[in-house]
Amino acid sequence: MLGGISGYNVTETTDENPQRVALIQKVTLAYLRSRLLGDETAWSSACRTLEESASAVGRLEWKES
Repeated sequence: MLGGISGYNVTETTDENPQRVALIQKVTLAYLRSRLLGDETAWSSACRTLEESASAVGRLEWKES
């Protein structure tokens, strides 16, 4: 399970907030695209969109390696 994503068109989640579930799906996809396909624009775009959103339902945190 990737951040509460049970499967395609599955309505059950571990989080009842549909906006937060959609955010997790988008950020997870952007991360996978950047790591597996080398698409760095996907991750940076997802981060920028979340940072610029006035109504963000979450935030990203990570450790620099």
